[in-house]
Amino acid sequence: MLPLSRVSTAVPLTATEGKQALRQRSLTAQTWAQQCLDRIQKQDAQIQAWEYCNPEQVMQRAIARDQDPHPSAPLWGVPVGIKDIIATADMPTQWGTPLYAGQYLDYDATVVERLRAAGAVLLGKTVTTEYASGSPARTRNPHNLEHTPGASSSGSAAAVAAGMVPLAIGSQTMGSVIRPAAYCGVFGYKPTFGLVSRFGVLQVSRDLDHVGMFARSVVDLTLLASVLVGADTRDADTWVTGHPDPSAWNLSPPSNPPKLALIRGPFWHLVEPEGQGHLLQVAQKLEAAGATIAEVQLTADFDNYFTHVETLAYAGLAVNYGADYERGDDRFSPKLRHLVERGRSLSPLAYGNARHASQSYCQHLAKILSQYDGILTPATTGTAPEGLAQTGNPIFCALWTLTGLPAVSIPCGVGANGLPLAVQLVGDRGQDPALLKLADWVAALLCSSFPPAECSFQPTQKAKF
Repeated sequence: MLPLSRVSTAVPLTATEGKQALRQRSLTAQTWAQQCLDRIQKQDAQIQAWEYCNPEQVMQRAIARDQDPHPSAPLWGVPVGIKDIIATADMPTQWGTPLYAGQYLDYDATVVERLRAAGAVLLGKTVTTEYASGSPARTRNPHNLEHTPGASSSGSAAAVAAGMVPLAIGSQTMGSVIRPAAYCGVFGYKPTFGLVSRFGVLQVSRDLDHVGMFARSVVDLTLLASVLVGADTRDADTWVTGHPDPSAWNLSPPSNPPKLALIRGPFWHLVEPEGQGHLLQVAQKLEAAGATIAEVQLTADFDNYFTHVETLAYAGLAVNYGADYERGDDRFSPKLRHLVERGRSLSPLAYGNARHASQSYCQHLAKILSQYDGILTPATTGTAPEGLAQTGNPIFCALWTLTGLPAVSIPCGVGANGLPLAVQLVGDRGQDPALLKLADWVAALLCSSFPPAECSFQPTQKAKF
C-alpha cells in the first residue's frame, strides 16, 4: 500500500469542478485521487462506506490517466465509487454477504466498462446491504453516526455525502437510490427502467432493478448519466438503441416555467409533520418563481402499489437466491431468510396481479405526465431515522420503481434534528434529460431558500486499509 499524505482541508471538488481543473492542468488525476484517499483514511473508520479500497491500485489508475496526452474522455481522471453488487474484474464483488467474501468475478459489468472507457478512476467498492436487500449494513450516516444512511446503496450515498468521492454508482429495487440520497443530503438519480444496462449487476428482481447514481450536483448526475446510458444486448430489458447523442444531456434552463403535478399519494399520512410542511413550502417557493403547481389525486387502485412492489421483489429474491437459502448457512441472515420464504409462499396469481397492476399504473401516470412537466412528491417519510437496525421506509420511492419512471432526489433544507430534508421529482418515461434539466432548475431555486445540510463530520480515528 502507498503511504497516504496529510488530509486535505480543501472543500471536496464536484466532478464538474475537478474535470475543469484537470483540463486546465491545474490539477492532476493523482492529486485528486490522493485527496479522496486521504478523506477515506480519515473518515471511513466511523462512517464505514467502503467495502474495498486499495490505495496503490487507485494511484496506478490515476497515474495512467495523467500519462494520457489527450484527456478527451468525458470522465477522464474523475474518481468514482462502485456499489459492491456490481462486477469488477480487478476488485472483489461480495454482494454484501459473508457467503461470497473475497469473491472475484472475471468480467466487468457494463457500467464499469463504460466508466473505464470514459476515463474514470475507480476508487473502490462501496458497502451494500446483504444481497442489496437483506439485513442493514454497517455504514452510518455522515451527518449523524447514530442515524441510518438509508438502504442498500448506503455506502455510495454516504461516501459522496462525506466528500470521499464526487460520484458513485448504486442500484434501486424499491428505494435504494432515492432514499439514501435524501437521508445523506446528496443528489440521487434513478433513470427510466431499461435506460442503463444491468449486465453484471446482482439481480434482485428483473422487474424492478435499476442502476442509479449519486453526486453533489445535478450537473454531475447529468455528466455521469451521459456516460452510462446506451444499448446493451446483454440486458434484455435495455430498450435504448445505440448510444444517445451526448448533447441531449446538456443542461439548459427551461424556456418557460414548468408545470408540476403535486402528488401526495395514498401514504401521505406516513410523512412526518415536518416533512409534510416542508414539501408544501417547496411547492409555494416554486410557484413564487413562476411554476404552475396543481395537486393531483391518484385513483384508489394505487392504494395497493406497495403490496405489488413487495410481491415482485420477494419473488425475485426467492428465484435468485433459493439455492443459497437451501444451504442452511447461518451466514444467510434471518431477515433475508424470511423474505425468501415470503417470496416462495406467493402464488402465480399474486405475481400476475402485480405485473398487471404495474402496467395499469403506467397508463394512468402517462396521462398525468402528458399534462405536466414533472411530478413533485415526497422522497421519504422524513429525515433519516435514528438507529442502525433498519434503513427507513421506501414507500415513497417504490411506485416510481414499479412503474419504471425516472426520479431525482433533491436535497433542500434541514430538519429540526439537523439532518437533511429532500423532495423528489419524477419525469415521464424515457424523458430523463428533460427531468434532469427540470431538477437543475428546481435545485437552483431551493438551495437559496432551503440550503442543504452541510456534512460537518469530525472523525476521531483513521481507517486502515
